[in-house]
Amino acid sequence: MFLYTFHMDTTKIKNREAQRFIKVFLTYRAINRKVFESIEEKDFDFRMVHNQQRKLDSPRESLAHLIEVESSYLMSAKDGLGHRWGRAKDLDSPTKSKDFLLNLLSKKDEELISFLSKEENLKKKVQVKWSENPISVLSYFWAMNDHEILHNGWNLALMDLLDIPRFDELKNIWG
Repeated sequence: MFLYTFHMDTTKIKNREAQRFIKVFLTYRAINRKVFESIEEKDFDFRMVHNQQRKLDSPRESLAHLIEVESSYLMSAKDGLGHRWGRAKDLDSPTKSKDFLLNLLSKKDEELISFLSKEENLKKKVQVKWSENPISVLSYFWAMNDHEILHNGWNLALMDLLDIPRFDELKNIWG
């Protein structure tokens, strides 16, 4: 079931496995995006936990983190050197508005779609820590999808704390 609620043109992706990946990824991405869209700007710096032992990300920081993760995966897929956190830490998230970050997220998704649209990119391999041999770029991106799913769970808790009702796209996947 493809639920992406705003237009992302994936028709240029011709590879069947890449099409399958992007449909699944964008389904989970749409859930996260809609959560961020549902949070009022005044609550965008809310933290579920903030004490001496632990300080969890605010929605603003979490959204910036998703952008940074996607940027890192794309850079790693392009150069084949494997994922290294912090490669895309040029985003000064505390000063960016919700709308700015959502637009940047869309641009990253479009960049991912463009990357997957080129058959030569799908032949690339990425060296990762969890495998002695380089893995296919699509296998690598499935790990990014798993990360996106983790944020679905995180955002469910955030929605409950901010009293945001569960929307149909979320209920269709998670109940």
